[in-house]
Amino acid sequence: MKIKSMFRTLAWVMLSTSSFGQTNWVSRFLEGYPRPQAPQATVPISVAPLSLSGMVRNGAASLTTEDIVRLLMENNRDLTVSRIAPVSSLYSIASLYRSFQPNFHVIGTSTRTTSPSSNVLAGAVSLVQMTHDYRVGVDQALLTGTNYSVDFDFNRLSSNSVFTVYNPAYNGKISYAITQHALRDFGERVNSHQIRIARNNEKVSELDFELQTIDLVAQALQSYWDLVFAAEDIKVKQHSLDLATKTLGDNEIQVQVGSMAPIDLVQAEAEVAARYDELISAQYNNDQLQDQMKKLISSDTDPGLALARLDLVQPLRQPDAEAILPLNRAIQSALENRRELKQAEYDIENQKINIQYTKNQMLPVLDVTAGYTHSGLGGPKTIRSGFGTGAQIVEVIPGGISDMWTQLFGFNYPGYSAGFTLQIPLRNGSARADYDRALNEREVSARRKAATAQRIVIEVRNAYTQLEMNRSRTTTARTARELAARRLDAEQKKFELGTSTVRFVLEEQRNVAQAETNEIQALVNYTKALVAYDRAIGNTLARSNIQIDKQLPKQLTSTN
Repeated sequence: MKIKSMFRTLAWVMLSTSSFGQTNWVSRFLEGYPRPQAPQATVPISVAPLSLSGMVRNGAASLTTEDIVRLLMENNRDLTVSRIAPVSSLYSIASLYRSFQPNFHVIGTSTRTTSPSSNVLAGAVSLVQMTHDYRVGVDQALLTGTNYSVDFDFNRLSSNSVFTVYNPAYNGKISYAITQHALRDFGERVNSHQIRIARNNEKVSELDFELQTIDLVAQALQSYWDLVFAAEDIKVKQHSLDLATKTLGDNEIQVQVGSMAPIDLVQAEAEVAARYDELISAQYNNDQLQDQMKKLISSDTDPGLALARLDLVQPLRQPDAEAILPLNRAIQSALENRRELKQAEYDIENQKINIQYTKNQMLPVLDVTAGYTHSGLGGPKTIRSGFGTGAQIVEVIPGGISDMWTQLFGFNYPGYSAGFTLQIPLRNGSARADYDRALNEREVSARRKAATAQRIVIEVRNAYTQLEMNRSRTTTARTARELAARRLDAEQKKFELGTSTVRFVLEEQRNVAQAETNEIQALVNYTKALVAYDRAIGNTLARSNIQIDKQLPKQLTSTN
């Protein structure tokens, strides 16, 4: 009776853990078959929607670096596509649980046969039988390496044979079976290896998205400051052109009053033409950079947006005593925050999982099985006076399917089984090769991680050096611009006193313009070096206040 109680409890547990053991099992069952729909990627940043067209006022949009980053995250088409990749990885994880989900099966067969009898034991000259066979059950493979099944078999048999005692006869049987893998494929860590790898790959996919986001943010910020330089360079070129034009005007007056030869105007006129050409080139370069920036931060196809002007209002950053990490701490920060190293760690973890699995697959197969059955029989019972075709029917005891159920759940006819299966491969070369390959792949992944760490250290050193170099160049560029301005002022005074010529004045004007351009370029290069430095130490997202949301799609939150 203890064995009977054990199998009753087992049946109850199996059914209660499946969807059919729930009071609302129908609704839960139907939830597994939703209407197909396209996956919706979640918005990866915690900011309100923003569009470039909505920021245009009077044909211009005033933008800071914060605006550029927000517009990029909301509207960049490359990021829009890449947002879906982590979601696809999540669906891949869910699909791997298919092998470990319970299955409900129903099988039905109805057969009618008529056959001639070859001997008197058939009970009829022409034997006619009608059979109905049905099976209903639940089976499932568990991550622990356990397989269970609960099946109810029902049979109805009617026949014209005189030897039939129950006609029709109702046979029922409930079978419980458990198989446990004891060596190969034993344990959750082994059987879930694909799921664990898929989970790591999903995290790698998220890191891929973060890396792309970091690259695009850094590119947007670099482009922002290139556009700032282009706008400031136009101002320098325009001022230089204005100076040359004023010099030409002054010289024309001197020619008119006779204090200068007309031939001396040629050089001033040529300089005005050259500086006007430089201004046109600077304006064209600015237009090109504006179009590139619009493509980066906007998904609008409105033709009017192409005519809008981007006014960048973020001032150039002057070098100051801001907190830049010492080189050793910068390297440490990079090794802790760079996504490439985190991806390498997940790759190593995947190889360790493969090693665990392939090591287990070298073991022999040892499966332990146990089973329990209980049966029942029912139907109208016919009692005859003897055997053979001449036997008379003495009594017919009424009965039916209810008798079968009474016997079935009365556990009057139990059956037990236990056994094992042992398979030992005589040659285990292929399994050993898989294990050795997994060991080799782990070594490759470890060395790849070391190479990545070395590359990151070099990148941080270069970014740090570039930052310090550009910090120093801003000082020298400012000094050069001040000295050029002083030389121009001196040359202008000498020209007014008649001790110099217009040629030297124009040269000094050009030197001042070039010095002003160099100073702006030095400031821009310093600011861009800060962007590169943040990327090298893995601080781009934090610097731009970007938070990547890790939200599961709603339909995946209930996955096993």
